Amino acid sequence: MKPGILLTLPILLAGGALCLRQAAAGGAGQSGGPAQAQKPDPAAAKLTAAINSDPILRAAAEELGRARDLRLMSDPPYYVEISVEDARTMAIAASFGAIFDLRENRFRPLRVGVRVGRPDFDNTGSIYSDFYAGTRYDTGLLPLDDHLLNLRAAMWLSLDRAYKTAVEAIGRKTASLRGVTVQDRLPDFSGAPRTILIEQVKQPPADKDLWSRRVRELSALFSASPENTGGLVEFQVSQGTFYYANSEGSWVRVGDQIAYLHARGSRQAQDGFMVYDGATLVALSPSGLPGDQALNAHVRAVAANLDRLAEAPRGETYVGPVLFEPQAAAQLFGEIVGAHLSVVRRPVAEPGRSVPFGGSDYEARLGSRVLPEWMDLIDDPSATVHDGQPLAGQYKVDMQGVTPRTLNVVEKGVLKTLLTTRQPVRGVLASTGRARLPGAFGVRQPRISNLFVKAAESEALSALKTRMIEMIKQQGKPYGIIVRKMDFPSHGSIDDLRRLSQRTASGGGGRPVSNPVLVYQVYPDGTEKLVRGLRFRNLGTRSFRDIMAASRETAVFSYVDNGMPLALSGAGSSVVGCSVAAPGVLFEDLELEPARDDAPKLPVVPPPSAP
Repeated sequence: MKPGILLTLPILLAGGALCLRQAAAGGAGQSGGPAQAQKPDPAAAKLTAAINSDPILRAAAEELGRARDLRLMSDPPYYVEISVEDARTMAIAASFGAIFDLRENRFRPLRVGVRVGRPDFDNTGSIYSDFYAGTRYDTGLLPLDDHLLNLRAAMWLSLDRAYKTAVEAIGRKTASLRGVTVQDRLPDFSGAPRTILIEQVKQPPADKDLWSRRVRELSALFSASPENTGGLVEFQVSQGTFYYANSEGSWVRVGDQIAYLHARGSRQAQDGFMVYDGATLVALSPSGLPGDQALNAHVRAVAANLDRLAEAPRGETYVGPVLFEPQAAAQLFGEIVGAHLSVVRRPVAEPGRSVPFGGSDYEARLGSRVLPEWMDLIDDPSATVHDGQPLAGQYKVDMQGVTPRTLNVVEKGVLKTLLTTRQPVRGVLASTGRARLPGAFGVRQPRISNLFVKAAESEALSALKTRMIEMIKQQGKPYGIIVRKMDFPSHGSIDDLRRLSQRTASGGGGRPVSNPVLVYQVYPDGTEKLVRGLRFRNLGTRSFRDIMAASRETAVFSYVDNGMPLALSGAGSSVVGCSVAAPGVLFEDLELEPARDDAPKLPVVPPPSAP
């Protein structure tokens, strides 16, 4: 095709192959009769114009049309998708008042998907789904120049490699299942309505000078304590356009941006153990982040927590009532309940082969009680604010071109549905539009959007504290526990996460749970004492069934999810914003134990002092 010729390639729609120009101008009549004049379709004409005027959409249309001719060993694709993120990013990082990293980038990540076989059994969901033994000639990126032939060439190479990978994968998957009896096997792919959403995207760029000043000044706040070993503040913003097209006729072009400021500090207590704290503020645009005064307060709070934690005594083993104040409760619901609501299936592997896979506790519990009868869970991707606070989980379409809808996930304590992609799971065969992150084994990862925890029965937070004190008196315990902040997303290191995973595995397995950061022992007279170095034991989804009470006060907690365990800060290559609004909750019986990691020795030489 020569540049300048209007697009005439067929676009697959629900009724079969249909040329968009033909749809706009009126098609032929029924077979065997004269052509019937048809009224122009304004929607089809608008879509045709959008595709012809946008080089990325046009390149996708032409390569989707050619992908129908892919054929190797009688395995033509039955489904093809192309997605592109035309992104501009900026990252500014400073430590102790000095900027050490400032990066601006422009790139276009390209993701293609090719499915061979049939929807009830295809090449995805296998440990070999993403493995290609041949030479890879595609880069996974589109060129930045809007040259149609170059854009098409990049897509062609990616589609060619994806198709060859798919043919190899379905053969390996078939071999893995040979001789194995699979009970009630689920399909590998579900149908979804076509989505046509073409927007004009305009996003003002972030102010580099403003955020450089802010990051430098905020990181300098950690210099107030010379004992601090870490004082990092980082601002990141990604602004761009998300493109998506598939062989079923979905066409998407929408704005996609997220901005967040991450602060993390650390220091070594006198017994050698490291203490750390952090905060992440998230918004859908740089202008949505707080101003100087609020940012300053957040970072000062982190620095103050370090001072207090370094002086606090280490906690002891505890079994008894635990009160999570609203922010900690929102973190807990996002980390544990949100993660287990997001379900993908275990990949197919050879019999007897062990595959590391963190399954969901909720996958087999649809229709069962997972919360008290007076609690509901609602996941709403259309919500923008809650109690005047902005939410970070809003989006219009997921990574598979599916429009999400509001879900009543839990009603009166009973689990009604799960967060799914187009990979069917037990009890939920259709996508709920929650494919928000890339995943392994040829599938996407579902994630929450804006998760609302609703309590039909509630009381003042002060009444919950009084209730907890009465419980410890009755049980003859010296104190109870209040948790005001969890380490989620985790501000620890990769080594911290590795040690936590090893401890979890040695204690019986399951997913690791973040450590509490601000933990207080509450005595019968109401006095409180901060302790450190504690972790939860056997805290999981089943614990939520035994929530005793909830507070009237609620908190909104927004965070960046990157698909990593504990949403480890600074990890992962793709991120999405999530928000949780929750009340404080009182548990009757939880276990905490002190961490028993080896502590490094204190520094031999004191830190440098200012001249």
